[in-house]
Parts: sequence; structure tokens; C-alpha cells
Amino acid sequence: MTPETQTERPEPASFVAMLERLDELARTLRTGELEDRLSRLPDTVAEAHRLKRRLVDHAVEVREAIACLRGNARPASPG
Repeated sequence: MTPETQTERPEPASFVAMLERLDELARTLRTGELEDRLSRLPDTVAEAHRLKRRLVDHAVEVREAIACLRGNARPASPG
């Protein structure tokens, strides 16, 4: 990604924002002028890969948190 592109579009902060940005990247790849799409393809793919890695990292953190919660959960007391 070029430095000017990085200043134009800061990295999304939230999980939902990252998903929305990936969707936006996919839409721009499907629409618009072919020449423009091809010229931006390397930056688009690089950004999509970065977002994917961050989303995977978040998913791992969520799974670990769930496992921790399950490990600390106590069985319900008989009523």
C-alpha cells in the first residue's frame, strides 16, 4: 500500500468495521473501470490480506476467551 493511501484510509478499529472494509474492497473489485481496478489491485489485495490476518487474530482471541470462561464456569447448583 502506498503512503498516501495509508493516510487516506486509516485501518478499521473494530471487528465490524474490518468486515465492512473487506466487503467494500470486494465490491470495488467487481465494479468500476477495469483499468482503474487493475491499477489498484496490488494495494487492494495487500489491504485485504492485512484485514484477514487481523480478523483471524480476533477470532483466535474470542475462542481463547470462550475456552477460559468455560474452564472457569461452575456447574449450576441443584435447585
